[in-house]
Amino acid sequence: MTVLDFHSELMDLVEQEVMACIGCNDCMLACPLPETQLVTIGELNAAIHQPTITNPNVIQFVTACTQCRQCVPVCPADLHRADMVLFNKIKVEDALPNYALKKQMGDLIVDSGWTLDDLSQHLLQIPLFKGASAADLRRTIMKSTLRQLNVNEILCTEGTFHERLYVVLDGAVEQTATTNSQGQQRILVMGPGSFHGEMAVMANQMEQFTVVAVDPSLILEIPKSTVYQLMNLSSDFEETMNELYRRRAVWTHARKSPILAALPEAATEQMLEKAELMLLNSGETVYKQGDEPHSLYLVRSGFLRVSRPFGRSDRVLLYFREGDAFGAVPLLVGGRNTITVQANTRSELIRIPGDIVKDVLNRFPQARSRLIAQAMDAEKILRSPEFNQMPAQAPAANTTHLNLSWTGLIDKGVLQGHEVLVIDQSICTNCNNCVDSCGRRHGYSRLERRGLQLGDLLFPSACRHCEDPVCLLCSVNGIVRLPNGEITIVEDNCIGCGSCASRCPYGNIRMHNVEDKYEAKGFSGLLMDLWHMMRGSAEAEPQPAQTLSATHHQSARVAVKCDLCAGYDDYACVTACPVGAAFRIDPVQAFNRDDLLIGLEMKQSA
Repeated sequence: MTVLDFHSELMDLVEQEVMACIGCNDCMLACPLPETQLVTIGELNAAIHQPTITNPNVIQFVTACTQCRQCVPVCPADLHRADMVLFNKIKVEDALPNYALKKQMGDLIVDSGWTLDDLSQHLLQIPLFKGASAADLRRTIMKSTLRQLNVNEILCTEGTFHERLYVVLDGAVEQTATTNSQGQQRILVMGPGSFHGEMAVMANQMEQFTVVAVDPSLILEIPKSTVYQLMNLSSDFEETMNELYRRRAVWTHARKSPILAALPEAATEQMLEKAELMLLNSGETVYKQGDEPHSLYLVRSGFLRVSRPFGRSDRVLLYFREGDAFGAVPLLVGGRNTITVQANTRSELIRIPGDIVKDVLNRFPQARSRLIAQAMDAEKILRSPEFNQMPAQAPAANTTHLNLSWTGLIDKGVLQGHEVLVIDQSICTNCNNCVDSCGRRHGYSRLERRGLQLGDLLFPSACRHCEDPVCLLCSVNGIVRLPNGEITIVEDNCIGCGSCASRCPYGNIRMHNVEDKYEAKGFSGLLMDLWHMMRGSAEAEPQPAQTLSATHHQSARVAVKCDLCAGYDDYACVTACPVGAAFRIDPVQAFNRDDLLIGLEMKQSA
């Protein structure tokens, strides 16, 4: 059986699909790029069969394409115009002649001393890129940045977000981390060929180290979306990145787990050598009640529901989240699993095979009792009489509120966010000041006073700034995460494709027409608005002071979402509430964690 590479598979796919294209133009109508006006379906289809593309209209269009894939769902023939454009895009990029690369040096842009082809050949010698082709690396460099660091210049800072993969081409940088005494502990000096940032890219997590140049250094900065594109193009690079992620995720998380803290370091290391990182989508089952125990599980991220059958259906009892451990008690004490564990959201688990756990404990028998004690403590709520003596027909009365409330909060994504907006409906006067103030401050209201209702609490439709945001994979940096963790729309970059909005599982990113942007008008402008409303002439021609803000966006639409009022000292929605009904919370901290979760809180690393 012949194994095709990505390029061969892509070529076979697009050659079949271009023959099936009916030329309806729906894909081009759905495309947010203004360059669609320059090219026809016929020109794009013809370019598929050309070894080298020379049509300037096609070149301009495919170069501008961001692979947002808004063209895909509208095709009546169920074809993939995005793949056809990608095939042409690769040909155009490969035909681009060699050129001298620039580098960023402070605020200056200067010659780097590298050419495109020379640097792509150089990257082939770096183990990180083993197996990738020079052509794939060439395209990666086109979308990356060369940055020159002076001595003591900071590349990235501990506790911030950057989502870049850094490759050291020349010089040296040093990793440091903050200690308990708030000093900086030196970790590692990285020279040419070293890299940093794989966890920031793959795990969407804040930086664990401060990285600073100890010599004049040249760094290649590869954006997150470009890393994923290279992973798609090169299976070898994808395997390398996934293995790096697995190792780092397993070791950095598991070493902080209280349940493994009971073991000697040598025993922990032996367990982690065989540990597996499991990626679960929402709805996937880890194990069912009655299954034989096979593994010890540590939750790295996400939420998992714990249920048991009650009557004819399963009843959710509790939830697991980051830092919890489960599965150890039946594995170590004996018996079958007494619960069903299922991923409620996208989740990551560290699975340690049971035979490895038992083998390690045989080698370190003195640790067995301590590990069992920690495991029993981690699942003490699950083993309590409250959950083991429930009647089959219904849950205990004092767990009803827990089931209804927490299931709703987790299913709707509330508990995955931080700084979540809440409105107390028992005191809310329905004045709508929160919504109006948001629109006055930002041009478009990023808030709707509707959403999940639990008792008197309303969780409005507004961005929740998830810990693992799926909206961020934007190839033009139209939506980014700031170093402090806030997620924001960069209007100057946004092309209005709507990909971030479609990725958001909670519907908290909306697309607005650019011409509808509200402009702050001042007191006289507000009086004029009121005058028009009283005369019933809302359709009257606005005066210059009232004219909607003129924008220079190429797109007619822009993505709109809450960015926690980045750049301001307050939240407009909270400040504007006259009765204090609107406030922001971290849900896991604000609600009693013991009512929600099983196990021990993961200790923070030193």
